[in-house]
Amino acid sequence: MDPQVVVDKKSEEPDLKRQKLDEKCEEEMSSYSDSTCSFDSEDERLVKEELNRSGDYDFDTRKQRRFVMRYPVNFEDSDVVDEPDTDGDLVHRLSKIALQKHNEYNLTNLEFVRAVKANRHYGAGFIFYITFEAKDNDSHIIIPFQATVRYLPLQVTVYRVNPKP
Repeated sequence: MDPQVVVDKKSEEPDLKRQKLDEKCEEEMSSYSDSTCSFDSEDERLVKEELNRSGDYDFDTRKQRRFVMRYPVNFEDSDVVDEPDTDGDLVHRLSKIALQKHNEYNLTNLEFVRAVKANRHYGAGFIFYITFEAKDNDSHIIIPFQATVRYLPLQVTVYRVNPKP
């Protein structure tokens, strides 16, 4: 079979996931008029102040005006994954992968409890800043964790996973 034919045939098929993400980005940006699309020093100051106060994990996205850096993850939406999966399902999977890495590296046996919240941004895929809970099986104490995980449909990279400071 001629590889060129396969590529051409595939390129003719609409990429519904890409289209959905493009529409979501356009929708998010359409809330700003042309005159307000550029950000100013006050926008930068607010974002830097919030990042210094809270970091990536607890970043309050309501503090962003026109300088958008992080998007909150709505666990019921399917912005990043295809239905019937939800973004919450994805965050749970990514949290479990991060905790597995933590357990392997630290020789622990913590058990995933639940994902609490997550922020995301675009960059070579999606970068998720996840806050989740794990349980120590011996003491049954719930430990809050934070993980930075990059998600591509066929690749997951855990950059950082530690108990929440």
